[in-house]
Amino acid sequence: MTGELIGAGVLGAAGAFGAYWYLKFRDVLPMETSLHASKKALADFTVFARETMERAFAPEQPEHYGDITSYYLMKLHKSFPDSSILLFEKGAGQWLLVNYLKYFKAEPKLLTSYKWSAFDRSSIEGELLRFDDVHAGDYQGVEELFSAFGIKSALMCPFRAAAGAPERLILFGASGPSFFDAALPYLRFVASQLSSISKVSDKVFSLKKETDQLKNEVNAVVKELDVAGSRLIQRARERKALYEVVTKVTGPGGDAQNGCSAILNIVAKMVEGDVVACLLYDEAKGELVVSPGAYGIPDEDRMSYSIPVSNHSSASVRTFLSRKPFLSDDAQNDPDVLARYAKLWEIHSLMIVPISLHDRIIGVMRVGSRRKDFFTPDQLEFLTIIADELAIIIEMVTLYENLSKTAEELAQLNKLKDEFLATVSHELKTPLTTIKGFVSVILSGEVGPLNEQQINFLTVTDQSVNRLTHLISDLLDLSRLNGKVEMEFQNVNLSELVRSSISTMHLKATEKNVTISNETVKDLPPVHADTRWIGQVVDNLLINAIKYAGAGASVKVTGSDKGEAVVICVEDNGPGIPHEEQKMIFDKFYRGKASASTVPGTGLGLAISKSVVEKHGGKIWLESKPGKGSKFCFALPIAKQQGNTDGR
Repeated sequence: MTGELIGAGVLGAAGAFGAYWYLKFRDVLPMETSLHASKKALADFTVFARETMERAFAPEQPEHYGDITSYYLMKLHKSFPDSSILLFEKGAGQWLLVNYLKYFKAEPKLLTSYKWSAFDRSSIEGELLRFDDVHAGDYQGVEELFSAFGIKSALMCPFRAAAGAPERLILFGASGPSFFDAALPYLRFVASQLSSISKVSDKVFSLKKETDQLKNEVNAVVKELDVAGSRLIQRARERKALYEVVTKVTGPGGDAQNGCSAILNIVAKMVEGDVVACLLYDEAKGELVVSPGAYGIPDEDRMSYSIPVSNHSSASVRTFLSRKPFLSDDAQNDPDVLARYAKLWEIHSLMIVPISLHDRIIGVMRVGSRRKDFFTPDQLEFLTIIADELAIIIEMVTLYENLSKTAEELAQLNKLKDEFLATVSHELKTPLTTIKGFVSVILSGEVGPLNEQQINFLTVTDQSVNRLTHLISDLLDLSRLNGKVEMEFQNVNLSELVRSSISTMHLKATEKNVTISNETVKDLPPVHADTRWIGQVVDNLLINAIKYAGAGASVKVTGSDKGEAVVICVEDNGPGIPHEEQKMIFDKFYRGKASASTVPGTGLGLAISKSVVEKHGGKIWLESKPGKGSKFCFALPIAKQQGNTDGR
């Protein structure tokens, strides 16, 4: 019994072992084999995808996209070496074979174009088409192609081409559909990659095209700017040179004729001309006349060249009247030019531009060259700009010349005036002294008694003689100061000078009921001055303060040391001077409107004081507010240890 049980157990175990291996071989082993194959296929696809993607890049040129396509197809063929891979491109109603990958012992003869509706359907639908069994049908030449490649089954996969190229598709052919399932992910991956690269490529190509276009435009603009900049720099230099000539011409010692000559020399250098001349309009003669300083024209020819503005056969006259520039390539043979002068000056190329100042034309400028066809429209335009500048320069030169003549005439008249004043004043002083003496004698009663009316008349006469004598003295002083007056300079104590002047004016102040106070610092440093003239300045300021401050007013004199100068001020609490009159107070013969008819005076005291102070290297000024009095001050430089004693 026990043996039977053991035998049965052995048989059961053997049966179970057999059943296990039966099931293992029937179900599990195929599954394990399939799983291993799937893992290997995934690993192979991963390697394929990684290697192809490592070589993926955005091509910069359309031909680079073709290189990428060829690389992807070669990698695909390497993974499926028994397959045939053909690349087609859509043409006009047919498909062109542009590349193929297949190992042939001998290359077959192939057509270049093929026609098959399946190509069009795959391209239109954009989907991968699978043909497990290819049959001859409506395709042109495809049967011979498939026969040459041994294709029985096919996969067609369209993809987008780059740079606007015609549509393309990959035909993956084999002798049967056995490995289509394995090839499908590879083919889809390749088509997807090529389409993506195509989109990126289109952007790159478009951006590169735009960049190149922008670069060309920028280069063109930069080139234009360089040219314009060079022209501007050149014109700036030329204008600067012209303005330098203007400064030379209109400055001190300028010579108008030499200045114009220098200007025309500059123009000749600018345009490389052999002859440059300005023809200015002479209103008195009604002619265009060559101005002095012409470049390249002898003086004897210049003197003989003048054209009546009625001569319309002259290009210069027509330019003058129409104000339109003129250009001739060969003036000696041009019917619009007076050839006589062109031959005289041996010129061929000719430019003529009007010289206008605002709305007034003053002449024309002629520029000639001995070479034919030498001047360009650009030079003519530039010469027009120069002519505008030249018009201003000519006008400035003319104005300066007129002003110089006027200044000389005024200087001469001023000299005659000074001489006349000096002579008349001197001649008047002697009879006035005589009149003054006789009036004083009569008033003293030495020649007999006088009644009250006679005394009044003679007193008025005596006062009038005093005023006239004072006026003549002021005129003589002014005449001397305007000329080369000789002053005797020495170190002067202004404190003592002010004290002496106040003492002299005390009686006049008492008569006017005006009080004078002296607040001058006693130890003021000495100044280098002429005692007589500076004393007259202090006297004038005190007299004015007494006269204009009014009865009951007070006058204060101050003196202070300001370091490099001593300042003396005469201040009153009178009515003050209006603001509008203050700027004219030091002018000759000027008198305030409010006091001109009530206070006697000549209007020369302050003008003389200003001239004296300035000849001492000092300064005089006024500080006044209406209703709050006036303050006249002057400053003189402190004397150095070794002052100049030879006069100013």
